[in-house]
Amino acid sequence: MKNPIPYLILLLLPFFGFSQDEKTDSIQTSEIVRVDGADLLETVDYLSVKNPMRASLYSAILPGAGQIYNGKWWKAPIVWGILGTGVGFIINYNNQYKEFRGYYLKKLYGYELDTPALNNLTVEQLANIQDDRKRTRDYAIALTALGYLLNILDATVDAHLYGIKKDPDLSMKPIIIQNQNSYEYAMGLGFNLKF
Repeated sequence: MKNPIPYLILLLLPFFGFSQDEKTDSIQTSEIVRVDGADLLETVDYLSVKNPMRASLYSAILPGAGQIYNGKWWKAPIVWGILGTGVGFIINYNNQYKEFRGYYLKKLYGYELDTPALNNLTVEQLANIQDDRKRTRDYAIALTALGYLLNILDATVDAHLYGIKKDPDLSMKPIIIQNQNSYEYAMGLGFNLKF
């Protein structure tokens, strides 16, 4: 480093920047503004608000706990079923991989295999079966990890949306529409807006 001055200038330049100046709003008020007799600033019930960080942490430590924290009890068994099935597949394919790995090594070193059906297979065929079981195990690991991450994401999003009030005047539901010319039925979405 021959000349450290340009580096020193680049290092200290952000400290002299004035982009962080806080500007005050000239029309800011501290009063509640009324429009047609309704308050624009509603009071927030902090007892009914769910913390997204807490829901994420609960789901990360114990899958399904974030869903229980959010009050969506029915989602927890689904999470447990998905992750339990994934772990079951991982264990099954890992055991098969180890079994065929042992057969492959025995055949490679010239030993006789116990099963006559496996004894007829070549070393390459046993290697292919072993690789297939390993690949399937790796896919099961990846899909189970994806399910685990989706569990955390679901708990986080659900906690963020927990406090949003559902408006009964605005709704969307599936409907069946009949074509007046051909009298055929079709599925659609109906949007209702009541004034």
